[in-house]
Formats: sequence, C-alpha cells, structure tokens
Amino acid sequence: MTAAVPTSERERRQALLREIVASERVASQADLVAALARRGLQVTQATVSRDLDELGIAKVRGADGSVSYTLPEPGGLPQLLRQFVQRVDASGNLAVLRTPPGAAGTVASAIDGAALDGVLATVQGDDTLLVVATETTSGREVADRLIAIKEGPRS
Repeated sequence: MTAAVPTSERERRQALLREIVASERVASQADLVAALARRGLQVTQATVSRDLDELGIAKVRGADGSVSYTLPEPGGLPQLLRQFVQRVDASGNLAVLRTPPGAAGTVASAIDGAALDGVLATVQGDDTLLVVATETTSGREVADRLIAIKEGPRS
C-alpha cells in the first residue's frame, strides 16, 4: 500500500507550492523555482508550470496593479464564476466568458475540472475564455448553464 515515489514527490512539491503562494507574493515561475530550491526541491520551470495548472493557481492583478500568483478561492466553480466572470456571451458552439486580466486560466481549469455535460473543452487567453460545446449542445446552452451555476439556486 505504498504510493509511487513520483506521486509522493509531486504531492510534496504541490503542497509546498500552495504554501509558498499562500504566504508570499510571488510574481513569476522563476521566483517559485527559487522558493522551492530554498526548501530543498530542485525543479524546472516546466514542472512548476504543470503544477500551477493542476492546482488552479493563476496570476491575477491585485487592486494595487501588481501581478502575483494566487490560490483558487474555496467553493469550487460557482465561487470562481462569481468572483471572476464579468460577462457571458454565446456564438454558435461557443460560450465566451470575460474575466479580469490574468483570471481566465483559473476559471478554465475549474470548468475543465467540473466535467460539465455539453462541454468539450476550454481555451483561454489572458482575460477571455472560450468554452467549446459538444456537437449536440449549443454555445447558448453552455452559457446559460454557466450563468445558472454562477447565480446559484434561486429561492
């Protein structure tokens, strides 16, 4: 019942990444590589990049204009949609979501992780996210579903 060595190393590395991002203002992957090295882990920027994506850690612009990595807010997809999605539109088989600069990746990861019916894939830029609908689903249906998740249950 022992875990494979790469998994435990990965889990340790990812736990340290979460700890670093939660406790320090980190603006680049190079800074994260250096912070991990100070804690005894030698990793490449590519490894850090993959870990950030898996953990849903993204760069966001703070109120003071500075950019740094941040942990995803607790509460899953509904919370992230409320926190970051400013507008939802649709065209053909696409739902188009607008976010503040740097937040599209965090929302995309949450949508991908939610495995929503009718969603084939996400593609994000810095502040825009495309949600590609499956062949039998329209972009409007996906957009409406995301809006419903964002707004939560109606009382």
